[in-house]
Amino acid sequence: MGRSGEHTIPLEGLFAGYYETVLKRDELIAELRVPAQGSRRTAYLKCTTGSADDWPALGVAVSLDADDSGIKSAAIVVSAATEKPMRLKSAEALLTGTRATETVLRSAGDAAAEEAEVIGDVRGSAPYKRELLRVYVARAVRQALAPDGAPD
Repeated sequence: MGRSGEHTIPLEGLFAGYYETVLKRDELIAELRVPAQGSRRTAYLKCTTGSADDWPALGVAVSLDADDSGIKSAAIVVSAATEKPMRLKSAEALLTGTRATETVLRSAGDAAAEEAEVIGDVRGSAPYKRELLRVYVARAVRQALAPDGAPD
């Protein structure tokens, strides 16, 4: 919302870069709409290299539509290790229509690490964060699928 009125921005289009949005100087976020997730299973994991309340070296969010037969659809977002939060569509595609076997999870982690535009900073080099991403995608999927949502 700003002087020129209200408009809607999809979340994926909000971030322009590190600590930067597409909002104009006179705009602010007046409302955030999060659709009901229904029976989707979700998990968010972060890896901090300092204290637990430090800015993370990596954040991974996973949302799955899954049942006993497997994963029907997946949404995966990486943050902190990238200039801006980004969807990992190749990893999502690898998970969709499958069961979360170790081979599938490894392939999804590899796809995520290849697709993500990882940056190095004081919390770790880009290669280090890519390796974290490989591991954390699998962990987040396992956690989302766990019956009690507990970490693996």
